[in-house]
Amino acid sequence: MSVYELTKPYNQYADDIVTGRIKASRNIILACRRYQEWFKRDDIYMDYEEVDRRIRVVGRLKHWKGVYNKKPFILLPYQQWIFANIFGWKWKDTNLRVTKNVLLFMARKSGKTALASALCISQLLLDNNNGQEIDCLANSGAQAKILFEMNRNFTKSIDPNGIIFKRYRDTIKMPHTDSEIAVRNADSMTLDGLNSSTFILDEYHAAKTTELYDVMKTSQGAQQQPLAIVITTAGFLLATYPLYEMRKMCIDILEGKKKDDTQFTALYEQDEDDDWMNDESCWIKSNPSLGYTVMPQYLRDQVQSVKNQPSNTFGVLTKNFNMFCQSSDTWIQEFYLNKVVQHVDLEDFKDEEAYIGVDLAAVSDLTCTTIMFPPNPNRAKYPDKFVFKTICYVPSSTLDGVNGQKYSQFSNVDKYTFRVIDGNVTDYNEILKDQMSMVNSHNVQYVAYDSWNSTQWAIEATNQGLPLVPFSQSLGNFNKPTKDLERMVLSGKCIIDDAPFIKWCFNNVVLKRDYNENIKPSKETKENKIDPVISMCEALGAYLSSGGGDVEVV
Repeated sequence: MSVYELTKPYNQYADDIVTGRIKASRNIILACRRYQEWFKRDDIYMDYEEVDRRIRVVGRLKHWKGVYNKKPFILLPYQQWIFANIFGWKWKDTNLRVTKNVLLFMARKSGKTALASALCISQLLLDNNNGQEIDCLANSGAQAKILFEMNRNFTKSIDPNGIIFKRYRDTIKMPHTDSEIAVRNADSMTLDGLNSSTFILDEYHAAKTTELYDVMKTSQGAQQQPLAIVITTAGFLLATYPLYEMRKMCIDILEGKKKDDTQFTALYEQDEDDDWMNDESCWIKSNPSLGYTVMPQYLRDQVQSVKNQPSNTFGVLTKNFNMFCQSSDTWIQEFYLNKVVQHVDLEDFKDEEAYIGVDLAAVSDLTCTTIMFPPNPNRAKYPDKFVFKTICYVPSSTLDGVNGQKYSQFSNVDKYTFRVIDGNVTDYNEILKDQMSMVNSHNVQYVAYDSWNSTQWAIEATNQGLPLVPFSQSLGNFNKPTKDLERMVLSGKCIIDDAPFIKWCFNNVVLKRDYNENIKPSKETKENKIDPVISMCEALGAYLSSGGGDVEVV
């Protein structure tokens, strides 16, 4: 067992996180608890001397630009805690480092590249291993060069005359130990033959394959204490991107579902339920250098840019608040959608004023009916919000098609919202029966539909007394309801029925635009369904065109 010395800033930091004195993400709290638990282990120990020595050496480096120009690089407590996790833990029987793999995840302007440089230089100076090969890589040569240039400037700050370090275009050599820091081409085909002791892979979120990482890990096969450091901000959270699997594995380790002592993970990020647009106290979760390298006013300006122009959401979410997004082209990010989805029971809105939107399939595909209730201060549930409930229908023959597996999964989860109807074609009678039930139970003002594709259904619906109103599918006609629906979701002024299929369809939406900046929900492929979003816009459009007025978003 090792003594837990609270006089050490890195230990005090972990204690502040666990006790809640410093606000942190769930995964950082788990990492700090794991760190504290390790002090109880008998097979490893904390080498305080090693950690403090590295912190002192980094403190001799000097910044060379900005407000910290010529000032020493003093590691913040959270950065010291990272150093302690990487370099402090050692096996009792061999005195070798425990940590071999590192994932550091923090928002832009948190000083992550400077931290990566400090890690490089401390390795070069203090790892007591001749012939070290420390490699700087990224998915682009330009990004890797940024880290390398920072190494060049930091080494120059302590050795301006080049006595210890020899600085060249792509390498920094230390002849005394025959070691070097090098920037490497991201093309993995050119990296065979390396013998990397430490490598730092920057901005891994952009990597589409594991090829570069795998080649570098293979190059460390002969090392006793190899170190592989991945440092990145957020980007796409796509199952096909390697960071997705790496992050998932690291969280499993933090949660105790998997075991790997060699992996250290620090995920500085917002938690899903954080209201980062309105609660400044949660900003430190993804910005651990808040007040030092990133200022609160800068983040306020970024948040305001999202409020003014929602299309900025992707960049601000990923870079400034370190939250993954589905795609830079996704219309409304899932973060916002998760805040407005709730179970909607139509019985709670009996006799309420309502508007219906219908998106009908041509013959044998998806059909959607959305009923929307505008705000009503006299009702018990969601009195100040627009409430949307959507029911989707597919013929059973579609289960054998391209989306068949997805459709089966959605139907198994929620048979009421996603209904599979027997047969090869769309059964308009079954759909009309549900629509009539809505009309009989609620004060439906209008039913908006696309007249181009609805002749058979429209005739029967008219005969049964549905208050139909044709809804043109033009961009100009969809422009206002689309923009108002977006504003309602982003501001939390609506409730959308919590159904997995609806959320999937929202993630499929990309916006179609014209020269007048009119917009309409669209999709990139035929398989990416968005029909529920179309019927929601139609229901909202029926409300707006009926004299319902503008949607107020405060």
